Amino acid sequence: MPCSTLPRRLAAIALTIIATAATAADEPGKPPAPSAFHALVDAQVMRNIDRDPELRSMLGITGGSAGDTTGRLNDVSLPRREALRQELQSNLDAIQAWDRDRLTGQDRWSHATVAWFYRTQLDLMAVDWAPAWLPAGASTYAVDQLFSVPVQLPQFMDQQHPVTGEASARRYIERLRAIATKLDQVGDNFDMQAAHGVVPPEVALQGAADQIRGLVAPAPEASPFVLSLRAKLEKVEAMTPPQRAALLDEAATAVREATNPAYARLLARLERALAAKPGNHGMWALPQGDAYYDAALRWNTSTDLGADRIHQLGLDEVARIEREMARVLEAQGLHEGSVRERIEQLSKDERYRYADDDAGRKALLGDVDRLLADMRQRIPRYFGRIPPQPLEVRRVPVLAEATAPGGYYSQPALDGSRPGVFFINLRDMASYTRWNLPTLIYHEGVPGHHFQIALGQTLTQLPLLRRSLNPSAFSEGWALYAEQLASEMGVYRDHPLGELGRLQAEMFRSVRLVVDTGLHRKRWTPEQAMAYMREKTGMTEAAVRSEVYRYLVQPGQACSYKIGHLKMVELRERAERTLGDRFDLRAFHDLVLGNGSLPLLVLEQVVDEWIASVAAGKAEGPVADRR
Repeated sequence: MPCSTLPRRLAAIALTIIATAATAADEPGKPPAPSAFHALVDAQVMRNIDRDPELRSMLGITGGSAGDTTGRLNDVSLPRREALRQELQSNLDAIQAWDRDRLTGQDRWSHATVAWFYRTQLDLMAVDWAPAWLPAGASTYAVDQLFSVPVQLPQFMDQQHPVTGEASARRYIERLRAIATKLDQVGDNFDMQAAHGVVPPEVALQGAADQIRGLVAPAPEASPFVLSLRAKLEKVEAMTPPQRAALLDEAATAVREATNPAYARLLARLERALAAKPGNHGMWALPQGDAYYDAALRWNTSTDLGADRIHQLGLDEVARIEREMARVLEAQGLHEGSVRERIEQLSKDERYRYADDDAGRKALLGDVDRLLADMRQRIPRYFGRIPPQPLEVRRVPVLAEATAPGGYYSQPALDGSRPGVFFINLRDMASYTRWNLPTLIYHEGVPGHHFQIALGQTLTQLPLLRRSLNPSAFSEGWALYAEQLASEMGVYRDHPLGELGRLQAEMFRSVRLVVDTGLHRKRWTPEQAMAYMREKTGMTEAAVRSEVYRYLVQPGQACSYKIGHLKMVELRERAERTLGDRFDLRAFHDLVLGNGSLPLLVLEQVVDEWIASVAAGKAEGPVADRR
């Protein structure tokens, strides 16, 4: 994920809400004006946005108190480390100055959520070698192969810097020169971490170095940065060819004089580090590594579960799921070999495969539409709140297939101009079978991410941070819960192998608990982690290698999925056990989705209050419906 104060996927939504709420608050029939506490939270977030030129570009902000920042990039200099810590602590102090017990309605959950956010970020920045950026959604190491500044900057310049005329094009060129400053700041962070004995894993260094070499290899006029600007300028109809050519020459000069030399300086650092052969170790090998990993687990799982407990949960879940998968396989007459071997055999069965041609792709998309239509018929029995935004299914564009994931969800536009979209990648047809496809549909679409994110857009009474912060344990936990719920809704009653597909997906997320904690706390080598994941999931060696290398540089994040799922199941079972006949599954779902994405510790408080309210005969509906 890109580095910013807020996850960029949802930040634009939140900003729009704040703008509309300010004008609509006092109109008849509109929501009441935000409380003083609500306003405080929003003001803190807006100050952070104003300090983030890159986020402002993504949001389309060019004015306000910060002025036009479109020619600048974020400051990640070493002095920024302490300034950021002070800002976070100041924000937390301002939140804690309010007595949560005296707050009412959503302000109580906002208090708990915002305080959790600031605390977890401060905990991650407490180690001596923490870099000069907010940990949320950013990289642990100064450089890695996936999420760090050097490998993300080309994507930012291509996708987030709009060019609508000469002025914005010149701001683009200013940013090309600003890249040099930012990369040198990254280099300072790299040196600072190295001085503390913190060097990225060898695979991360090699991956980043390879990408940088590819970036600087072309002549400046053929640099990806210049080619991106050329594509943008070609869409500006009012610009003449000589104007375009002059701007492209300036961009190539900026790349030659500033951008590429800065990448070369950083590459030299990486090559020196690679020459020392640092190896591939988890957080356990770093100074203060155990403290950092504990903090990373608190942030990513939004619980207080420790590494040992998470590791054991993973082992227990893997064993349970393996038994269930064996029962499904045996019921289908598959008795010989390990679970993995039998799944591999089943995956090659032509009865369940889609042809790798236009007809096969058409058949797969037809199945997606059919399964979603069937699910929509079942939804009213399980949900009272249904997102008004439609969901469409689209194929990932062919040109983007090579680098796109297998499936992903894109949120609707607030103004209704764009529906929610489930994108499915049809490049590798061998990865889909008729028994594993349904789980992906329910996870990304209905009742998974589409329900959670689209319904979240309707919660206009929540503060900006509540609308934009999207804790992974909640969002991915809900999507996994949706996979299980689909099974409980009876979608596999006449399709028993679909249940195997669901269990296979759940196994993958459970294995992650074991592997992530194994790498970072149990001192597993990457090879140990790969062997375990390969045996338990049946994934290809290439896929397993990619996963494990990701976990090395993003400690704790892989644990968020299954921990979120387990907590949601636990809370539902608690409500069912306590309320008995008074338990309403529709109301439970509306409650969970009706408060936005919450840290699991806060979600538990919300559910416990709801249980007590229903037990006392006072519940009127989801907490989020009441201020």
